[in-house]
This record gives sequence, structure tokens and C-alpha cells, in this order.
Amino acid sequence: MTASAEPTPDDVVSAAKALHALTAIPDHSPRWSNTAEPTQWTATHTIEHISDALLFYSGQVARRADAKLPVLRDGRDAPVSEHLDNVLSSAHVLAALLRDLAEERAFHPSGSADAPGWAGMAVTEILVHGTDAARALGVGLILPENVCARTVSRVFPWIDLTLARPPELLLAITGRFSIDGVHSDPDWWWQSAPLVEWDGLPRRRDVKPGWT
Repeated sequence: MTASAEPTPDDVVSAAKALHALTAIPDHSPRWSNTAEPTQWTATHTIEHISDALLFYSGQVARRADAKLPVLRDGRDAPVSEHLDNVLSSAHVLAALLRDLAEERAFHPSGSADAPGWAGMAVTEILVHGTDAARALGVGLILPENVCARTVSRVFPWIDLTLARPPELLLAITGRFSIDGVHSDPDWWWQSAPLVEWDGLPRRRDVKPGWT
């Protein structure tokens, strides 16, 4: 399969909407305390992480940052249903900011990212960690095929899109699924800068994760 375009701001919102199935699990369910493997977080904390990441992305893009800006996170306790709603709201905010970014860029630890790079990273955060939470909850998620295809081709350009369905590829790259021909590197990293600047090699993380 070949992706025909780069990830868009609308893809960020579509990814967030894909998590709607998680709302079927009530706030009081003990399943929200299950570990969302391969992380060591609970399913609840995993959802909080997604909205935290989108907030961080929004701040970087809004200020056209040239370095990593501080962001407050892990704030007041709230029902997980509110955190899920906040993921969707944060996705809409980031999407609006990306539409305004145009040809400008903003700093991310993986590189000086343009709008498609930011969109691809956001989609990865939402769908990969959303899948972690869904598995912990025993809920099936349907990941949008075209959104995943655009994301893989843009921020993981070394991956052969013909090896499997795009959602499976996205999960395989990030260590959530096994596919022959796809190396699940624990230090996977994004090609967040424009593809014209890519050196043709798989990206690997060279800084410690900012979220624990």
C-alpha cells in the first residue's frame, strides 16, 4: 500500500475520535487500574499521558519554539471520562495550530518539525498509547487505515508499507505487534523534520524519554 499524502491536522482529530470506544468502560471500573503494557502505567495514566503530550505539542507549535518549553502536567484528579474528552479537545487545539503553522517549524527533541511531522507524531501518541490502554481494558480499537498509512510513510519512512496493514505497521514499529521485516526497536524515533532532510536511515532516540 502506498500513502498518497502526508498526515494532516484533521488526522490528529480522527485519531482522537478513534479512542471513543474506550468510553464504554465506566469511570469506576477497576479495569482502569490495569497496566497498559508495554508501559508500566495504568490505563488511566496512559490516557492522561496522551493529553499531556498533545498539550506539550500545542505549546511548542503555538510559540514556534526553538527549544523544549516547560509544560505542567499530572494536575487535578479527574474522572477518566474527562481525560478522554480532554484528549479530543487537545487534538482539536493542536489541529488548529498546525493549520496556522504553514511552512514554519517548531522544536521537538526528535528534530525541527513541520506541520506534517507534528501531525504524524501526534497520531502516533494517540493511537499507540490508545491501543495500550484498550488492551489493558479489554476493548477493541479500530485504527483508521489511511491515517496510519500517512503517518507511517511520513515519520517512519524506512518502513515498507507493503508488509502489512498500516495500523499493524504503526504498532509493530513501536513494539506493540510483530511483523516479519519490521524491527521493533525500543529506541524507535520519528523523522519529524521534512523528508527532504532525511538521511535514509532508521531514526533512533538519542535522548531520554521526557515522560515517565
